[in-house]
This record gives sequence, C-alpha cells and structure tokens, in this order.
Amino acid sequence: MEKQNSILPTIGLDLMGSDEDSNFVLASLLPILQSLKHSAHFVLFGEEKNKEALDATPFISYQIASNAISMEENPLTAVRQKKGSSLHLGMQALKNQEIQAFISMGNTGALMLAAKLQLDTLPSITRPALLTLLPTKNQEMVVLDVGANTLCKGSHLVEFAAMGIAYQKARGIKQPKVGLLNIGTEAVKGTPELQEAYQKLSELNTNYQYPFFCGNIEARDAFQGSVDVLVTGGFAGNIFLKTSEGIGELLLNKLSKHPHIEELQEQLDYSQYPGALLCGVNGLVIKCHGSARSSSFSHSLICAIRLLEERFLDRIKEEVCRFFS
Repeated sequence: MEKQNSILPTIGLDLMGSDEDSNFVLASLLPILQSLKHSAHFVLFGEEKNKEALDATPFISYQIASNAISMEENPLTAVRQKKGSSLHLGMQALKNQEIQAFISMGNTGALMLAAKLQLDTLPSITRPALLTLLPTKNQEMVVLDVGANTLCKGSHLVEFAAMGIAYQKARGIKQPKVGLLNIGTEAVKGTPELQEAYQKLSELNTNYQYPFFCGNIEARDAFQGSVDVLVTGGFAGNIFLKTSEGIGELLLNKLSKHPHIEELQEQLDYSQYPGALLCGVNGLVIKCHGSARSSSFSHSLICAIRLLEERFLDRIKEEVCRFFS
C-alpha cells in the first residue's frame, strides 16, 4: 500500500473483530465516509467479500486481511500468531505512516498490545492509557485510564494527568484542572499508589504554569464539573466508565417520554461520544465499543480528524516535556 500524497489526512478503519459482521459494519460506515470525504481519505481493513462494495470509490482504499482477532482470543497469542489480521495490518500501516490514525472496534487487549509492540511510546511515558470523554454539569471531562492498565504505580498516574491536560488543551481548554479518583478527599485516603500520586501531583502543582491539581475526587462528585481531567488506574477507571454508561442508559430509558429527550440523549448516550483514545503511543489509535453503533464510529472519525488538524501528537509531546521539566 503506497503512502497517500494528498494534504488530507488518511484514516484507517478496522472492519473486523467486533461483535458485528463486517458486512454490517461496512454498510453502517459508508454513509459516514461519504459525508466526510472532503475531510479525509480512508483505508479499510477487512475481508475480501467486502471489497466489491467499494468499487469506484476514489476516497476509500481497501486492504484485504486474511483473518481477524476475535473478542474471546488471548491478546498476546493472537497478536503473535495473526500477522495477517485486520488489526495487525492497520497498526502496521500506522507505524509506516501510510495512515495517520487507526480506529478499531476489535479486541481491546490485542489493540493495545499491537500498538505497544509496533509504535514507540512518547517521551517520558512508560504506560499508555485509554482516554475517554464523559459529560458533567459544566463541560466534558477526560477520564484516564479506563482499561489499559489494571495495575498502576503512582508515577503512571502522574503521566496520565499530563496526557489528560494535553488532550483538553487540544480541545481548547486553556487551563485544565485535574482530579484524582479516590475513596475520599483526604490526602491519606486510598491505596499507597494513590497516595504517592497525590503527593507527586501536589509537588508538581507548585511549579507548573498554573495550579492544576484539585486533589482527590470521590466518584459521586466526579460529574459536578469541578475538574477537566479525572485520573485513575485502569481497573477502577473501567468500572467507573461502564457504571456511568449503564446509569446513562437507565436514565434514558426512564426518561424516554421527556419533552427534551433528544438533548438528554446527546449528553447521556455513550454512542454520542468518540471511542477511547489510546494515549501515550506515537500514533493516533481509537478504540470503539465492540457493539458500537454508526453514531459512535462517526464521532470517532470526527475526533480523529480534529486531533490530526490540531497536531495532537506534537502537542502532547510538548505538554509532557513541559510537565516533567
């Protein structure tokens, strides 16, 4: 596959490995890609049977994958053995700069492992993290990590704070505030790792451009909008995220006859938000839900285009360097 020469970004999309058949995924994607054809080129990675549906579509290229990595497979085994999978080919294309971003609904563990193996981590980052957006009373809040690392040291949580600040600055927030998800607001609360992170963030707070650290945040207060970045380990973060999504679905169901349901749906329906960004690797990788609806794919594509336009990778390198200088 040759590198694209157009000034438009090229985004790779994985059609395989999700809960849906690739034919269904492609059918859902085509109208979205058509609507964005003036904003980006696209490379799709999927089965040979899908290629015919894309004949004479100038802004879409297609690469045939010989197999897929399913949700049930062991990530390490699958990544090592399935070099012809759509996920592996997409990550390889990102490494070779044939595409500038890669979006997948496939196996999360395999996606993260393939990214770590094929892409360099950013300077000063030892643990890439999954980053996502959630609504609050005031503005959208970044939460990371939401599943990439089940065990985290205090130093890793500090790295997550730096990446979260960089992401929110790329979204136009000039002075993002950071909170540490914990079981209480006191500095001595939580695990040794959380206490260590609290101390390090407090120390950085005095030397940074502005006082960014708001201390510990309890889960029930996270949606008040007092912070722009919520830092947590991947185990607690994943539970926090999925609990939030479940409550959102429950509220939408209960309020289905509300006169302003459309406005509420935009705020509470997780499919209205981009997938999780794998933050900390030298490449733009977005993980959509395995059962993602077309709206989720659409928002992920728009997010990828915006992040590329905002030079997100360069900005996060600059921010991380500034944070740890």
